[in-house]
Amino acid sequence: MAHSLDIKNAVRHSYVNELLALSVAAIKHSVADGTARRWKAEAKADGDDWDLARAAARKSVGPAGEFTQDFIEEFTIQINETFNLLKQQSGELTLEQRLKALNSLNDMMYKVMKNSGGNKRLEKRAIAAEVIKKLAQFVSSHHPEFAEALVQILHAFGPRLDKELDD
Repeated sequence: MAHSLDIKNAVRHSYVNELLALSVAAIKHSVADGTARRWKAEAKADGDDWDLARAAARKSVGPAGEFTQDFIEEFTIQINETFNLLKQQSGELTLEQRLKALNSLNDMMYKVMKNSGGNKRLEKRAIAAEVIKKLAQFVSSHHPEFAEALVQILHAFGPRLDKELDD
């Protein structure tokens, strides 16, 4: 059974950002365990190392000291919960509130990555987070009619960006 790119990205997101075991991420998205493992291996061969992305989400060592795993896990949970809230179509949040939350997440991620110190792979991701923040602010201010689409695009673009940052 062929799965859509959205399902593959969802499995990656659950593994990397929600810190679920790969087999649990597969179950969550109704994908066979072997399929999820194949996707992970293929992604690594193509330069998108899910384990590296997961490690970047869990910890960072630098001048500010080592972040505790509890902090990183809580941070990741908050990011995931915020993304889930942003994806809701129930009308509970205005577009402006959603963009504000996205910008806040980018600020937090940038600060965490900035304090990683010395890890070039993490530093590249910190710069990318800042650029994405600036883009979201620009779209929000100058082209608000495209803001909803931008949120969807950025969610799908994450895995590709991770791969391209390693090239």
